Amino acid sequence: MSIESRKDNAAHSEMTRKSALTSNTKKRAGVITGDVSNSQSYSDAEFREIIATLRERLTYYAEYYGGDFDIYRGDAFQLVVAQPQHSIAAAVGLRLALKAHASGVDVRMSVAVGEAQFRPSEVKTGTGDAFVLSGRGLDNIKPHHLTFCSGEQTLDDKTQLLTRFADAHINGLTQTQSQTLLAYLAATDKSHESVAAILDKNRSNVSRILNASNYKLIAEYLDYMERALMLWVQEGTSLKTEQLTKED
Repeated sequence: MSIESRKDNAAHSEMTRKSALTSNTKKRAGVITGDVSNSQSYSDAEFREIIATLRERLTYYAEYYGGDFDIYRGDAFQLVVAQPQHSIAAAVGLRLALKAHASGVDVRMSVAVGEAQFRPSEVKTGTGDAFVLSGRGLDNIKPHHLTFCSGEQTLDDKTQLLTRFADAHINGLTQTQSQTLLAYLAATDKSHESVAAILDKNRSNVSRILNASNYKLIAEYLDYMERALMLWVQEGTSLKTEQLTKED
């Protein structure tokens, strides 16, 4: 990709992000509230590297999905995305990026979707159902590392058990498996040859690592969650349209 194309893509992402933030006040959004597990066990140098990796990934997902984030209290963070159907993908990506870190880091994250109100660059002061549910979920997350809640029984019944299974599976991934799975999920060309080129590894080695990590199950889980949340977003839009019609 040329430098000009990259600049155009970056400009488009920033415009999307600002547009989403400006119009997000009374819309449904995805909120991820999390913290670094056992953060006190790392040296100052290790922790700075961990936070740098976390900030890099948060910046990427905020720009890619339209949103913003805060890192506060040293090891806590909150990411809001204007495209809630991608909130689980962002959470899994964040977790894999940290597990791929040299220090073998893990994070706890509570993902919630719902109405959200916030000011850009002041995410931690956001209000609305998504923020309340996400914060409450993190308070009660132990012994899990990843949870999901929408506050809507039908959607939660379809997604919460699957999320617990995905969480348990990710718990067992090694640093190398996490790195390779993250590269696969982020790649536009998902052929093993392409992923191997990205990681500068042998294709057969990448295939072995991906198969050992059951990469297809995680990809299918993310696809299912995206479709389920997309339907939830569309149903909410239809409901609001019906309400506006009745008011008129």
